[in-house]
Formats: sequence, C-alpha cells, structure tokens
Amino acid sequence: MAQLALPHSLLTAAGLLGAVLSGCLSDLPSQQEVLTQALPEGTALPPAWAASATPGDVAPDWLATFDDPELHALVAEAIAKNLDLRAGAAQVEIAREQVIVVGAQLLPRIGVQLGAASTVDRDQDRRFDSDKEYVGISWELDLWGRLRAERSSAEEEYEATALDFAFARLSIAATTAKGWYLAIAARELVELAEQDVVVRARFLDLVRLRRAAGKVADLDVAEATGSLAQSESQLAKEQARYAEVRRILELVLGRYPAAELEVAPRFAALPPPVPAGMPSALLERRPDVIAARRQVLSAFRVEEAARLALLPSVTLSLEGGHLSDGLLSLLKLNPWLAQGSIGVDVPIYEGGALVARIEIATAEQEIEVARYGQVLLTAFAEVEQGLTNESLLAARAGYQETAVTNAIDAVRIAEIQYRAGRTDFLSVLQLQTDQIASQAVLIEVQASELTNRIDLHLALGSSFDATQP
Repeated sequence: MAQLALPHSLLTAAGLLGAVLSGCLSDLPSQQEVLTQALPEGTALPPAWAASATPGDVAPDWLATFDDPELHALVAEAIAKNLDLRAGAAQVEIAREQVIVVGAQLLPRIGVQLGAASTVDRDQDRRFDSDKEYVGISWELDLWGRLRAERSSAEEEYEATALDFAFARLSIAATTAKGWYLAIAARELVELAEQDVVVRARFLDLVRLRRAAGKVADLDVAEATGSLAQSESQLAKEQARYAEVRRILELVLGRYPAAELEVAPRFAALPPPVPAGMPSALLERRPDVIAARRQVLSAFRVEEAARLALLPSVTLSLEGGHLSDGLLSLLKLNPWLAQGSIGVDVPIYEGGALVARIEIATAEQEIEVARYGQVLLTAFAEVEQGLTNESLLAARAGYQETAVTNAIDAVRIAEIQYRAGRTDFLSVLQLQTDQIASQAVLIEVQASELTNRIDLHLALGSSFDATQP
C-alpha cells in the first residue's frame, strides 16, 4: 500500500494541538461572588439564626433519633420503591450521559464507508465488480475553548441534577415520616370519635331513664339524641380522613392505595432538640441550595460558549481508502487514495443570531442567579420558621395538656351534678363537646411537633441515614 503524505499545512495545524489542549477557560465565579449577585443589596447572612437554636453542628441520621422501628422500615421501603425517585434516578443517568455526548465533540470523529457493486453486460457476457473501503477522520480543534465550555456546562448540569435527586431522597424520607405520624394522629382521632359515640350513647340511655322517671322533659331526650347523631357523623368523617391519609402514604411507598397500612396506636416520643449549626453552613450542606448554585455555574459556561461562538472554528480532516471498479480493473489500477485538509469556518453575518444567543444566555444566567437567591432565602426561612415552631409548639402542647385535664374533670363533675339534678343537660353537653375538642387539638399539636421536627431536619439538609448526600 502506498504511503500517505500529509500536506504541510495539515502538519502545521496538528502542531497546534498541544497548545489547544493546554488552553484554559475563564475561572468560574466563586461561591461568594455568586452569593453577592444572588442576594438583594443590603441582604446578608447573619452570624447566627434569628430564632433560638441549640448550639452545635447538624448531625446526620436524624431518623435514628426517632425511636420508631416501624418508621425506619417504612422509610427504607419508600427509598427503594418510590416511583418519583425511580424517575429521578433516570434523570441523573440522562444528565451523566449528556456529559459524554457533549464531551465527545472534543474528540475526533472516525467513520468507515464500505461498498460493493456488480455490473453484468449481457451483450458482452461480461461482469464488472467494484468495491470501496474508505476511512474518514474529522476533528474540530477547540482553539478558543467553546467546546470545553459546553462540556463544563454539562458537567455542572449533571452535578445539579444529582444533587436535586439527593434532596428528593431526603424529601421522600421526610414525607414518609410525616405521613406516618399524620396517619397515627388520624387513627387517634378515630378512636377519640369512637369514645365520644360510646359516651354520648351511654348518656342518652341515662337521659331516657330520667325521662321515664319524670325527672327531665322530652327536650333533653331530643337534645341527647341529636348529640349522639352529631358524634356519629364526626366519627364517619374521621374514618374517611384516616383512610385518605393511609392511601396517600401507601402511594409514597409504592404500594397499591388500599388503605390497609397498619398504623401504630400512639406517637413515638419527641426526640431532643435539634442543633442547627451556623446559617452559612447551609450553603454547603443542603443539596437543593448547592444544586441551584451549580445551575448558575452551568449558565455561566453556556454564556461563555455563546461568546466564543463568534470566533472562527478550525477543523482537521483526513480521508483515505481503497477504490476499485470495472474500468480501473481493465486499466489494472486499484488505487489507494488519501486526502487531508484544514477547514476554517468564520462567522461573518448570520442575521444577528449569534449576538442574540449571547443575550439569551446572559438573561438565562440572570434567571439562574435570581433563582439561586430565592432558593437560598427560602431555605433560610424554612429553618427560621422550624426553629420558631419548636418553642411555640412545645409551649402550646403544655397548655393543651392542662386544658384537656381540666376538661375531663369538668365533664366528670357535671355528670355527677346532672344525675343529682343540680345542673341542666345543655351544660353537660357543652362540657362534653369542649372535652372532645380539647383532646382533638392535643392530638393535632403532638402531630405538629413531630412533623415540624422532621421539616426542620429537612430544612437543615440533614440526612435520614448515616451518609450525607
């Protein structure tokens, strides 16, 4: 086979390759630079949380602080089977492969053409065969760094997608835990409604006995009957809510929503207070905040690539192979061919499209910067609100427990007085209603304490297992 001789200009261009590969892109903006641009003027991170907080660094594995083995098993099931997480994992895989697709532009493109043909001349009773084996290589030299900027943008996009998926895992764990405690609260409210039906049915029997004895009027019987019906209606309402809460949780777990989930009869004990760490630590711990910053860096690279697209692009190409056909065979020629070339594409006029792409990329970068600022402030607000709720809910739970105790005593005394004929039925009925309402509020406050604690862990970016995202 004949030796292939490359043109001098092609060799010269190939000599530029080392300089091209050693070229550098612009430095990405630092975290402080992005933060300064993202937050409105005059808004700065405080040295400590405005709401009171237990000092100390945020520890991972918040789930371990909840002494609730059933909850641990449910969270593990949700992480393994939740359909949103399955879709999120696929999105991460797409982003990872997209890095390869974009990065492939930096590498040579190699293609092979193979062909064969046969021609038969019936008049001459002859047959002519031909074949072709051709190899082509094309390589765009990234002289200015445009392709590397695009690859860097794809890498930042992949990191952001992976971090969003990590935060989604934290969110699913928190959603499962909150759903579990809301289901327990719904079950307790059903039991409370059932107890209320029993009490009011028993009290109706008492009223009927007193009416038969001539001690009360028919009005008391009617009022007691209506009270029981209202209590039974409330029981049906709580049963429907209990079924709905369990179905929602079953969907999170990837189960069929049959409202058959076994729910614990009582709440787990509230864990000790949460160390909140420093506000600035949230920038490096919470996955969705880091992901938003990665999106800013990705947009920065997109804008840089758009500007570099104004510069000429240089492409090296080399083609070679073997070609034969009937005529060449007659001439006893079966040549090996080679061709090398340099192509330079200089954008001169494209109707303003390139400049418009720069403006679009710049505006998109501003959008990502503003979005990062919003994500950041929202994260801080969630922590501050969670810390505030911690103390307020604890105080409210104490007050409500006292209210329930007093309400139970009041009903007990009123029933004794009613039996003795020293008070009227309406007074007893009102006290019974107040007792049930107080007990229901206490259940809701206890559930709020647990769900707020879970929300606070999520807001702080704390993991549900021993591994930080």
